[in-house]
Amino acid sequence: MADIDDDFDHIQDARQRRFLHGTMAALLSLAVLMGSILLWKRVVISIHSGQAGVLYSFFTGTDQGNIYDEGVHLIWPWNTMYIYDIRFQTREQNYSLLTNGGLPVNLKVAIRFQPDIRMLPLLHVAVGPDYVEKVVFPETEAALRRAVGQYGPEEVYTSHRGFLESVVVSSLSKMENRYVIVDDVLVKSVDLPATVRDAIERKLALHEEEKAFQYRLSIEQKEAERKRIEAQGIQNYQQIISKSLTPDLLRWQGIQATRELATSNNAKTVVVGSGKDGMPLILGGDR
Repeated sequence: MADIDDDFDHIQDARQRRFLHGTMAALLSLAVLMGSILLWKRVVISIHSGQAGVLYSFFTGTDQGNIYDEGVHLIWPWNTMYIYDIRFQTREQNYSLLTNGGLPVNLKVAIRFQPDIRMLPLLHVAVGPDYVEKVVFPETEAALRRAVGQYGPEEVYTSHRGFLESVVVSSLSKMENRYVIVDDVLVKSVDLPATVRDAIERKLALHEEEKAFQYRLSIEQKEAERKRIEAQGIQNYQQIISKSLTPDLLRWQGIQATRELATSNNAKTVVVGSGKDGMPLILGGDR
């Protein structure tokens, strides 16, 4: 009886050990699975099209010798991959600036830029992922302040004297020193104080009216010149004709007209002239 009890205890102990081993294996597998899920995004890094990565190592710092292209990369979980968008991007920003006369002007500016991929690790070390707020916007504002400060309100409002070009050139020269390529800077709108804006618009309207008046005046001057030339031509024509109309020619023309009238079928009355030339006066009508 004692042997049966001992065998039963051994069986129970074996079952308990198997159960504990199975439970521990299941818990270990679950832990590994949970750890893999939690660490997956830190170990398996996917870089999409138009992106590039900079690796920061916990032990050695930023890897300045490599730029990680698009694709899948495996890293240690204690390291960090910083991903940058290297496509051209456009961001809009509002700036409040002062003209050379001290009047305020509000500009809405669109900036098209991209990080210099060749300098991406240096950009990450010197500036960081928020380089737009730290470099692009402040440098553009500085360039705009210098440019706007050279012009009056009307010149800023009408964009005269290469205003946009000067902004672009100034921005480009500054951004390249910050590992960022600026492709274009476009001033989308200019907002001046209402009184200044109305005065400029009235001046522009009067200027357009003046140009229209000058155009009409030019047309009138050309028409007067045309009439003068026409009158001169008529005068010259009459002078030439008057020189060719001799008394003998006029007498011959009268004889020819009288002969043609006499042979026509129309009723007529002929009054013989008694003047120097004796030319007849012919009165007639239809039959």
